[in-house]
Amino acid sequence: MLIDFHSHAFPDALAERAIASLSQAGGISPYAKGKVADLIEIMDEDDVDISVVLNIATKPTQETNVNNFAISLLSNPRIVPFGSVYPGSETSISEVERLHAAGIKGIKFHPEYQWFDVMDERVFPTYEKCGELGMIVTFHAGGDVGFKAPFHSDPERLNKLCELFPKTTFVFAHMGGYDMWEEGADVYKYHDNMYLDTSIINTVSIINNDSAKRLIDNVGIDHILFGSDMPWARASHSRAKLEALGLSDKTLVKIYYENAMKLLSI
Repeated sequence: MLIDFHSHAFPDALAERAIASLSQAGGISPYAKGKVADLIEIMDEDDVDISVVLNIATKPTQETNVNNFAISLLSNPRIVPFGSVYPGSETSISEVERLHAAGIKGIKFHPEYQWFDVMDERVFPTYEKCGELGMIVTFHAGGDVGFKAPFHSDPERLNKLCELFPKTTFVFAHMGGYDMWEEGADVYKYHDNMYLDTSIINTVSIINNDSAKRLIDNVGIDHILFGSDMPWARASHSRAKLEALGLSDKTLVKIYYENAMKLLSI
């Protein structure tokens, strides 16, 4: 079994335009056209059983439509959709409550596309509300090929979030900080509420094996989640990198699906 904790898809009417815009901004080519049907097709090719689809509201006025789309995906048994709120918006708390009532298990923040610092106190009530409701908070972590430094979600600040909000479960994408892996290996330590996903670790910029192993040791093998970042990278990419680390079969099983099943209660 394989659960991909980091993928993206868009409403059919918006997918082509969204993928074209994101591809141009990041200078990378997608592996699919961005529709849910395209994601399912690649999942079948890469033997992925379930994908967590992460959505982003890049401005307050997008929250309702983005989250309506997320809620619509609940009917697909192979998709676990996450919603999104715009940091500090007037409706962020009510949207989190609406998502929870609908059965959504988490939300996604992207500090670059949403232009905020993860330590911005305006967002703290949202972190707290997610903790109260048992909802997961997933972050894009580290750099982003579509933006220039300074970035807003480095390992030091993300690690601090876990200390400030111990009742909230956080997932930090891209092994805790895209292109900041050596820093992350020095900074991250075990927190019961911290998870890292393996998305895009073997595409564009490649994490070195030593940093990957140190991060896994620091955070704990029960807190590593398999992820790809489809359509920007495929599950086969992350899988190849993990299998090159010399991890035991038992460890790989935890990463591939056992940790995700426990976290998602499935």
